[in-house]
Amino acid sequence: MNPMTLCFADDTLERRYRRRQIETSHKLSRITIPLSCLLFASYGLIEISLLDHYETYLLLRTSVLVGVLGLFLLSRLPRFRHHVNGILCLASLVAALGTLAMFHVGDGHAGEHLVESHAAGQHEDEHGDFPVYFVTLITVVFWTYTLLGLQFIYAMACGLLIWMGCTASCALMHLGSDVLVEANEAFFMMAVNLLAGMSAYSRERQSRQLFLHECHITGERDDLRDHAMCDSLTGLLNRRALLTRLDQILDIQTLGTVQAALFIDLDGFKPVNDRHGHAIGDEVLRITGERLGNTLRGNDIVGRLGGDEFLVLISREGNGRKGPEQLAERLIDAISRPITLEVDGEPLIIAVSASIGISLFPFSGATPETVIARADSAMYEAKQRGRGVVVTGNPLRLVL
Repeated sequence: MNPMTLCFADDTLERRYRRRQIETSHKLSRITIPLSCLLFASYGLIEISLLDHYETYLLLRTSVLVGVLGLFLLSRLPRFRHHVNGILCLASLVAALGTLAMFHVGDGHAGEHLVESHAAGQHEDEHGDFPVYFVTLITVVFWTYTLLGLQFIYAMACGLLIWMGCTASCALMHLGSDVLVEANEAFFMMAVNLLAGMSAYSRERQSRQLFLHECHITGERDDLRDHAMCDSLTGLLNRRALLTRLDQILDIQTLGTVQAALFIDLDGFKPVNDRHGHAIGDEVLRITGERLGNTLRGNDIVGRLGGDEFLVLISREGNGRKGPEQLAERLIDAISRPITLEVDGEPLIIAVSASIGISLFPFSGATPETVIARADSAMYEAKQRGRGVVVTGNPLRLVL
């Protein structure tokens, strides 16, 4: 995290945080901007009773309200969603510029009152309207840093621009007549920026640290979920995940589509495991799982039930067994290709095959367990017929 801008070094992480920050800004500005505009407008009613020449003040105040509310509504449009920080910055600057302009209007110009009061040596009750609008400007600064929903770096840029505008405005009003007053006002505005900025900096830093912590927790949760649903050896779905997917498939049926569960059991795997050890056996299982995945379509599902047993779930148009049986033959061809491994620097060629039992569904009363049981029964029948055999179990009456 950059200590100055608070931006993450990882661009992807930064984009994710900004997307969340945009949502937060929308929620916050939905409350704070209308409320702030209401308070800003309410003071206009007080001006009518306090000022002799309030028409120009009222015009400026109305312009500020229209500008800020217009920018707020603009920030709600989807096309400007990713520019919300820039739009809210403009809203802050519009409010600040409108307040600065009120220093200089009518016969009751804040600048004229300030110059006259200094010329008369009066510093308490005859400052005109300058102190009132100076306090308003301070409020705008705090509003920018704490309530507008801006990222710290944008709020800081707005705060510095407001400080420079206030300093320049004070200098023009005093015309160099009182350097100490100018310095005091510039220092006071800088102090306000510093205090509000420190608060905004601390808040965003904590927000970003919390975001990192949430990402870490989310990553660990996803890892645990993947571990719970995936076979650690092959990376395929495990038995629990297969049952869940099969249950979902049974809940959502598509008319005219036959579903099939292919129960795959390796032929000749036990001798490999006994002769060469579990490490070689595990590698054969891993490669077999990889070959199964490469042979299937993107929407087909493959997983490992346990040991040397795998399950494939597919859907095909029509109500026949031809499609699943053709796929089963391709799977046997893929599995039967020799596997070349290296043991102690010497090549080791392993050859296994597979027997596949197919269960077509949906059928009346189908559950994940009954679908797998029928495919398992068909697989045992295939094994009795020899290596590399495909058997489709009795589909009974499919419910299509």
